Amino acid sequence: MRRAKPQPIRNKIDLADPAQIRAWTRRLGITADDLRRVAGKVGNSIAAVSKEIDVRKAPAPRPSSPVQIHPASVPPVAAVVTEVQLAAPGS
Repeated sequence: MRRAKPQPIRNKIDLADPAQIRAWTRRLGITADDLRRVAGKVGNSIAAVSKEIDVRKAPAPRPSSPVQIHPASVPPVAAVVTEVQLAAPGS
């Protein structure tokens, strides 16, 4: 008598099933070791694993370009000091 193969849980990755590991590594574009490592960290939920992989694959934010300050637009230090002295309370 033949037994029916149990149906997999649809929202979980069965890390004991080589066919599922092969399918998910191809779909996510990672190695089997990476899949096991991520699943060990966040659990075997497909949504959690996919989200973690997307976070890891996202490009690092590029630093914004430095702000250019033109010397002509900066007031002389003496003028700033005088302003601060005039604005200080009790002076």
